[in-house]
Amino acid sequence: MIEWFVKTKQLLKSIERKAQDALPLYQQGGKAASASVNGYMKAELQQLCEQWRARYPDDEHLFRSLGRHIGFGMDVDYSDIINSDIPELQERADSLLLADSRNQRFGFEELLHPAITKSSYDLYRNGHLREAVLNSITALFDLVRARTNCREDGDRLIGRVFSIENPLLTLSELETDSGQNDQKGFMQIFKGAYQGIRNPKAHSMTHDLTQLKAAQYLVFASLLARRVDEASADSPAARPSRASAFKPTSTPMQRAKRDRS
Repeated sequence: MIEWFVKTKQLLKSIERKAQDALPLYQQGGKAASASVNGYMKAELQQLCEQWRARYPDDEHLFRSLGRHIGFGMDVDYSDIINSDIPELQERADSLLLADSRNQRFGFEELLHPAITKSSYDLYRNGHLREAVLNSITALFDLVRARTNCREDGDRLIGRVFSIENPLLTLSELETDSGQNDQKGFMQIFKGAYQGIRNPKAHSMTHDLTQLKAAQYLVFASLLARRVDEASADSPAARPSRASAFKPTSTPMQRAKRDRS
């Protein structure tokens, strides 16, 4: 797109300069005097049309006025080229470049979790890197709360949700050492994301983010969001605590005593 834009602007500028040269020549000696310059303008118009149509075939109508004015080649036509035709085409080229930049993809979009895309991608694309990273962590913790109905925040939220003894979200089989290590490890990663990413970005307007670093933060937040999606949800009301699960039952003698009483 940038190459197309630069070449287009060069052609428009060249046609404008030639119209500025042709105008006094025509005023001094009529069409014969400006014929040579007019011929160069026609050739450049042909180049411009071919280049533009190759990328935007539906814009054919844009060149009718410019083509007509070059074809007539009188002083009023050269004035219209300078004051109207060229500025309008330059404005159109600028708008196409802006639209293309808004639709630009950076190459990591497929790695983003939908919640992170929704909260942060437009901010990232528009250069608001601090806000994009801050929102990604906020969206991550909102996702945790949405899955668990736990209203806590920060350390308290993560400690409650990923508790080894009575978790609301289970990342691995907690009956094994490996599963417990996974649960404990990601509990610390979630806490670190809050303390090391969310808090500094929320409390200061200064940052050291680049496009690359901000993109890496968004991918990191997406990894954690996907772990939340994949986790097993346990209801604290429906799931007995580990202590109550091993509560001893009454003996036959104790039951007999209760029956007699």
